[in-house]
Amino acid sequence: MADFMRAYIETIGDEGGFKLHNVSGDAGGDTFAGIAYNYHPDWQGWPLVYAGKGQTQEQECKELVREFYKTKFWDDMRGDEIEHQAIAETIYNFGMNSSIKKSVMYAQYCLDCEPDGDLGPITLSAINRLSGLEIELFVCQHTLMRVGHRLKRIRQNRSQKKFISGWLKRDLRMLDDYININQYFGIR
Repeated sequence: MADFMRAYIETIGDEGGFKLHNVSGDAGGDTFAGIAYNYHPDWQGWPLVYAGKGQTQEQECKELVREFYKTKFWDDMRGDEIEHQAIAETIYNFGMNSSIKKSVMYAQYCLDCEPDGDLGPITLSAINRLSGLEIELFVCQHTLMRVGHRLKRIRQNRSQKKFISGWLKRDLRMLDDYININQYFGIR
């Protein structure tokens, strides 16, 4: 089965660690470890963060972040029931960056399942039937859909262009982590 902690550690790295930041033009506003205040104002860790106790040495805050990602994203996508780490991580990573519903819907397109955005028994069964090269192809296809999503978002709102480098780095890392791209192109 897929391992939440492995996916979580990668996500925290993608989100810049346990730091509070506010990037001009980011609709999320104040963001700590990838948790955006404007989208999650009720997150229990905000009082610690705003009191200046959100740095990595504060175990309580780290636990609240981990719990948030586990319950809000991993559990929502049934990550513990997905057999393949690469598939779970690509759905999770994009899901927490956009929405689980959107990420699952893209997964369903990759699997030729009804794209309703809910990871039900049919989608879960289709995911867990994948093996070998099918897993790599799934990750490639899902990644391409992620990139298309980013480009569409920029087309709709040009101010988001400044985020494309980070988004693409995040998306393409999934390929680098799980796929030997060179084998597809005969590169040695």
